[in-house]
Amino acid sequence: MDTTRTTDVTRTTDVARTADLKAAGVPGHVIELRCRPGGPWQRILPGVLLLSAQPPTRAQRLRAAVAYAGPGAVITGADALAAQGLPARPPRHVHLLQPASRRRQGTPRVVLERTSRPPGVVVRDGLPFTEPTRAVLDSVRHEPYPLRRHHVLAGAVRAGLCTVEDLTAELEAGSRRGTAATRSALRLLAATLR
Repeated sequence: MDTTRTTDVTRTTDVARTADLKAAGVPGHVIELRCRPGGPWQRILPGVLLLSAQPPTRAQRLRAAVAYAGPGAVITGADALAAQGLPARPPRHVHLLQPASRRRQGTPRVVLERTSRPPGVVVRDGLPFTEPTRAVLDSVRHEPYPLRRHHVLAGAVRAGLCTVEDLTAELEAGSRRGTAATRSALRLLAATLR
């Protein structure tokens, strides 16, 4: 086995795709052995490994989700807002947008939504995040509690990440499906700020 190539694959992150490790010369049986219970590695998502026995951090979960989703996937929602300075309670899952042409299925820990309107991308620590306006709307759209929806919208506007006008324009440009609660929360925010 070529240990130099393996080290290059794992040096920058402790999250790796199984396919990349195999391409770097790590035999499949070695991967299986290291991923056994009590071993030094663990499977974090299908085809994605955490090269540590420790519980994954949120950053490692984000890296794993991007590796799982593949090219063109972008982190959105609460994680994108947190990466851009707005304190947000991380959800149980990682929410990503993927190009409409991709058919990758989500998992219990990864929500994948296809979009025909690729968002603007902001890169932080090597990870792709949606720009704030889209991240706010994606976060609010998945928030079941009205008060939390209001807090996310108001917090983003107060923090200067976007304006009510930006949010309204983005909402109008997208699909209307599943946006009734978001539209209502945005109207309430606009009325409050007048």
